Amino acid sequence: MDDAEVDSPADVTPAQANEVGQILAREFNGTTDLYRWDRINAFHDWLVRMDLAESNPFERWNEDKDETFGFTKSSEQSSRLKEGEQYAVSQEEIRAMEENVGRNRIRDQLITRLLWQTGLRRGEASGLLISDLEQEAREITIREAVAKNNKERVVAYQQSLDGLLREWLEHGYREEKAATAEHNRLFVGERGAPLSGDRINDIVIEAADRAGINRKIYADANAPVDEDGNRIPNRWLISAHNIRHGFGTYMVNETDAGLWEVSKAMGHSSVKITERIYVEDDPRAGLEHLHKYGPD
Repeated sequence: MDDAEVDSPADVTPAQANEVGQILAREFNGTTDLYRWDRINAFHDWLVRMDLAESNPFERWNEDKDETFGFTKSSEQSSRLKEGEQYAVSQEEIRAMEENVGRNRIRDQLITRLLWQTGLRRGEASGLLISDLEQEAREITIREAVAKNNKERVVAYQQSLDGLLREWLEHGYREEKAATAEHNRLFVGERGAPLSGDRINDIVIEAADRAGINRKIYADANAPVDEDGNRIPNRWLISAHNIRHGFGTYMVNETDAGLWEVSKAMGHSSVKITERIYVEDDPRAGLEHLHKYGPD
């Protein structure tokens, strides 16, 4: 805004928003450009909701931002995979992680399986309240205040999660940790405080490491340096986001769920995001439906 001599975010024009997209694509790689665009776009949506701006100048470009600006599809992490490694975790890997959680076994197994069955982001899981669960229906409400895109949604989980939930909530495990806490968060830490998204991520990383399926793959901008000034790898092959990616990959490629349904379940702001991330180019895509439903 300084370079363009814009005094207020409310004064940004669509043309300047386009320029922001061009700069992000030019300056960043991996998924950073897309992530920054999404955050800026969400900020301007907020300005409109608060009546601080008449319109969102980024909205004109948002639907086709990938094609318009050439934002990349693959992350830095996925580019560092070795032969045979997958960015999305599998159910077999989830089971191995569940068997190798730390000493808070019930809580950490519950977290791992819940992330796998719902595709929740770690921050969304961290913000869950007990009252967000409807155990009889096996549904969880992701409140607007917790959802990354500020839109409430409801997700479902499977019967195999019932036992872990009952043990955590009804057999004293959560109550013991939260005895002195004055909050209703579903997941709590050692001293009763709400479990942070970063700690949830650590739980996943450590379980995968103990299972022998994790490794550090590269150093990001926040990595520590050794005595020679070389960055020490700090990003892991498997983290909480890989579980979310595994959920999306499974739902899109292994079930009959449509892109729209998966997009809503994952809290994406657009079906285009779901398609961009989870659908591989396939020249025979849709062929089976054409054979079955094509007009005479």
